[in-house]
Amino acid sequence: MPRDDSPRAPLQGPISRGFLPGSKLFQRRDFVRERFGEPAWDAVLTLLSIEDRDQLGSADPGAWYDIHLMVRLVDAMCQKLRLDEALLMEMGRFDADRELSTVYRWFLRLIRPSFAIRHMNLYWRRSHDTGTWRSWRTGNEVTAELKDWAAINRAMCTTLGGYLGRTLELFGGKVGPIEHTECRADGHACCIFRTHVELPADEPRSGRRPTRADVSSLARELAQYPNREALAEALVSLLRFQFGCSFVELWVTGMEERMQLMGISGERGPGEPRRFVLEMAGRTVGRLEVELPRGPGQWGMDEVLTELVPWVAIALETAGAARGEPKEIEETELARRLRRAREIGQLTPRQIEVLELVARGKTNKEIASVLGRSEGTVEVHVTNLLRKYGASNRAGLVAMFWGEL
Repeated sequence: MPRDDSPRAPLQGPISRGFLPGSKLFQRRDFVRERFGEPAWDAVLTLLSIEDRDQLGSADPGAWYDIHLMVRLVDAMCQKLRLDEALLMEMGRFDADRELSTVYRWFLRLIRPSFAIRHMNLYWRRSHDTGTWRSWRTGNEVTAELKDWAAINRAMCTTLGGYLGRTLELFGGKVGPIEHTECRADGHACCIFRTHVELPADEPRSGRRPTRADVSSLARELAQYPNREALAEALVSLLRFQFGCSFVELWVTGMEERMQLMGISGERGPGEPRRFVLEMAGRTVGRLEVELPRGPGQWGMDEVLTELVPWVAIALETAGAARGEPKEIEETELARRLRRAREIGQLTPRQIEVLELVARGKTNKEIASVLGRSEGTVEVHVTNLLRKYGASNRAGLVAMFWGEL
């Protein structure tokens, strides 16, 4: 029997497990073929073990594979094709174009760029089951941190810079050079990327109106948000700017089955009013009130919204089980920002008290208990603060207060 001298995957000790979909492996193959030609892909495969070649040859785009197969593939690509930093960044941009195409790219246009930047981890999780992005914007500077990714590999980390840059472009920004200031491959706790982004306006980019064919895609997107605050911000923005609603108000069922205002945008006026009770498993989880534009196309928007409402209820119920903890607050910074809010916003002493407690992550019920007021009175103060700040919900108000928008 002839001897098989093909390289085999080396034995390894305990490694961090993680998985990614076969579509990511297909993206690597397609990048090599489009950038270097078919023979180049065949040459890369010669550096891999028989087991790895078999997995790549039989990969299914929808199935998930060990991330270390990708690590070995990228290492082989770097060795055979001599990939430098520029090519690795180009490969990351290629990934973003493939992953955020079609409906995902369309949905990115429906929400505020600042919101999309804060929730970039939602898009990452479509193609990785490990790793967590934390990203924020201060003025025109964007910082993104990636922790706990199963892959610790310099080349793969470099591709993330290209991925990040292209993603920010899809959010509508003009992006400067991406700086990779810290890398887990160098022993740091996380990868840190920084860049300068110019956004023409922090508003959703208007486009075509959603149709009934978009309902399933919209439902899937709304189901991705990690908490009710984030979901409310996305939903209110979607209805206000893409459905053309002149007024949107979203209430959710809170503690003791009492309704709490989660998002509001626009003014009541001449639009066609619609009210929807949001139910899930025979229980009311919220209420949605909107004013649809009158005239041609109103019936079409009415139909789409009616079909979307049950999915909104499901998304609210799901997001309600994943409330995030409020961030730690530096007391001197809190006091400074409250003074600034008092001077610039012309807030009343009571509004300042409510704003401080909202910034600390307190619910309306908790605020009412602290101040000795009714929950309804607190609700009025919070609504006035939302209007003064131009925020659509509490999450947006807190982000504006802390300067994250």
